[in-house]
Amino acid sequence: MPNPPTYFSAWGNVPIDNDVRPFSMLNPEGSDTNRNNRRHHFISAVYMDGFADERGRVQVYRCEAPEDPHSMNPRAIGFERDYYSQKLPEGGQENHRFEDLWNTIETVWPETIRALAARRLSLAISFNVLGMQTIMRARVPATRDRHALMLEAKLRNECKIGEEIGTLPPEIERYAGQFDTVPVGINPHETLLAMQGEFKDIGNLCFRLGFEVLHNKTSTPFLTSDNPVCSYDPRQSIHARTPYEHSGDVELIFPVSARMLVRGSSKRGPVNVLSRHRDISDSRKVRQLNRTIAQFSYRLTIGQDRTSSDLIRAHAAQVPTITTDVRRLGKEIQIICRNVFGPRPTLSPYIDTPEKAARLEAKMAAASTKPDSASG
Repeated sequence: MPNPPTYFSAWGNVPIDNDVRPFSMLNPEGSDTNRNNRRHHFISAVYMDGFADERGRVQVYRCEAPEDPHSMNPRAIGFERDYYSQKLPEGGQENHRFEDLWNTIETVWPETIRALAARRLSLAISFNVLGMQTIMRARVPATRDRHALMLEAKLRNECKIGEEIGTLPPEIERYAGQFDTVPVGINPHETLLAMQGEFKDIGNLCFRLGFEVLHNKTSTPFLTSDNPVCSYDPRQSIHARTPYEHSGDVELIFPVSARMLVRGSSKRGPVNVLSRHRDISDSRKVRQLNRTIAQFSYRLTIGQDRTSSDLIRAHAAQVPTITTDVRRLGKEIQIICRNVFGPRPTLSPYIDTPEKAARLEAKMAAASTKPDSASG
C-alpha cells in the first residue's frame, strides 16, 4: 500500500498514531478556489473550544475593560476582517492562503486534544501540539504588531536622516520636521512576511526545550488569551520578568484547554517532543500559571469561568511589546529592539488609497490649525 502524500518536506515524515493524524498529511491548498473568506480568526476557534463551559461559551475580558467580561461563543471573537489577506500584483486580493494553512492544524486539533486527555504520547501528538503552539505564536496581533513597530521605527529614522542630508523624496518633503509624530502606517503584507521568521524562531526554540503535559485537577480552570504562548526566564520573578527572554534558562507554557497545559523547559529532555503527563492538584500552582497567561495576553484574555478575574484585572494595563533604541553612525542606523511589558501600542492605519491619504491630510491640517485658532 503506498504511503499517503505529505506536504511539509521532511517535517511530513511523521507516522499516524491510531486515530491521530499528523497535520502534515493534509493538503493546505483549498479545494474551492471561489471562496472569499474575509472573517479571519487570529485565535483559532477550535482551539478556544477547549476553554468553553457546558454551554459552549467562554468568558472574554478585553484589556481596555477587564472589569466587564462577556460570555461569548468562540466563533464570535478573536477575528478581524481581511486580517491575513494579501494584495495581488495584478489587482484584487487573496483571502484564504494563510487560513488554509492554519486549517490543516485546526482540523486535527480535536483528535489531538482527545489523545492528550487520554494521556497518550506519540510523535504525531507532539507534532500537532507543537504545530498549534507555533501558529499561535506567529499569527497573533501581539507578534504582528511587534514587527510593525520595528518597521515603523526604521522608517521614521530613515526619513529623519534623509531630511538632515537633503535626500527626502518629493512626496514626503511635506512632512519635514514631523517625523517623530506623523502617523506611520506599515503595509500589513510586511508583517505577514515576517511570520516566516517567527516560525523558524519558535521551531529553533523547541529544539532547546523538553515538553510535558500538565493535567489540572483543581477547581480553577486554566486561562488562555489571544497570545497564549508564553516564554521567559523562570529565574526572574513575575514582577521583574522580561517577555521572550531566551538567552539562558527558558520556560514556555501553552494552555491547550481549561484542563491541560503544555510546559517546556530548557532543563528537560528529550527536546522538541512531549515526553510525559503529570497532574497538578495544587490550586496555588494553577493560579501561578494563570497569572503568567494573563500577563502575556494582548487584547483578550479568555476563561471558562470568572474565578481568575482578579489576575486578569491586575495585568490588563501591561502587554508584551517592544521598546526601540536608535543608534546612528553617519548615514547608518541601528535599531535595538527590547522586549518589555508596557502599554499596548496604538498603530497607525496603513494608507493604501488616495481617499485615505486625503482624509489623513485633512485631519492633520485641522489639528495643526487648532492652536492658532485658540490664540486668535
